[in-house]
Amino acid sequence: MERILAPPPKLLFRDRQLEHALELVEDRASFVVYGSVGTGKTTLALTAARGLEEVVYTSCASARTYSALRSKLLKRATYYVVDDYTMAVREPRLKGLMRSLEPKAVIVYPPVEAYEELEGLEKIEMQPYTLEELEDICRERVARLALAVDDEDVKAAAKAGFEHGGNARVALIVLAERTAANLQSYAAWRS
Repeated sequence: MERILAPPPKLLFRDRQLEHALELVEDRASFVVYGSVGTGKTTLALTAARGLEEVVYTSCASARTYSALRSKLLKRATYYVVDDYTMAVREPRLKGLMRSLEPKAVIVYPPVEAYEELEGLEKIEMQPYTLEELEDICRERVARLALAVDDEDVKAAAKAGFEHGGNARVALIVLAERTAANLQSYAAWRS
């Protein structure tokens, strides 16, 4: 499952957003990437920072408190990527820490306006994927990874992601589950 969920070599259907993020990273500017779950926010930020030396990545899902975040984010870096910022414990010291980090990409869920410490930063919105886009994302994984699925599996995975708000992560999880089930069926058939 990990290789199916791993960031792809090319982020599909996000050319405009990626171009904007690359320009901001090149200018050493800070920015916010926002959108619902499974829309490519983290992949966009990490892809934009790819190739830079000393990128510090931290997820507020695992480092939620000010102390935990401070210990990870006070490392010297050319760029900071702060993921799942929405999950950080809200306290005044956190706002000061976030304001002091330069340059940075911060990943949040809407509404962005809820985070006054991020005011003034350039914003990049990630819209939910369409059903057709999710099908193409799944097909790309199938072709690149030579997955044991057929077009019915691809369509079912894309439909699940679409029904969860245009969520590519859900589509890829379903695709991984269908791949595993198909491999188990094949192994049982062979024995």
